[in-house]
Amino acid sequence: MIPEQRTKEVSRLLADDYSQKILVNTYSSPMSAQKLSRVCSIPIAACYRRIHELEQAGLLSVDREKEVYKGRKVRLYKCLLRTATIKFLNGRFVVRYDCEPENNGDNGSPLPQDMPQPAPPNPAQ
Repeated sequence: MIPEQRTKEVSRLLADDYSQKILVNTYSSPMSAQKLSRVCSIPIAACYRRIHELEQAGLLSVDREKEVYKGRKVRLYKCLLRTATIKFLNGRFVVRYDCEPENNGDNGSPLPQDMPQPAPPNPAQ
């Protein structure tokens, strides 16, 4: 997604009532989709759709999975959004937002400085 499209998507999600409820309720403690649906009075199908959109935008992530009954697991979602502002400036809307890195950067992926560097081009070729 190009930055302009991402900004439009984030602004759309931030203005959406269901998205706001999901982000507010998962800010301090992770919640399952079922609990979010119940607490926020959001139909379960709409709740799952919005969760997916918020994940795609980088505003929400799976914090952990929890076993609830005989091996059945549910995902607990956590808000990654820390700050957001929408301004109307010089005839345009400007969206600025800041998110917490997923899993505090500890997702098993190598950090940029730990990644192997590409081999230098071979001058003989």
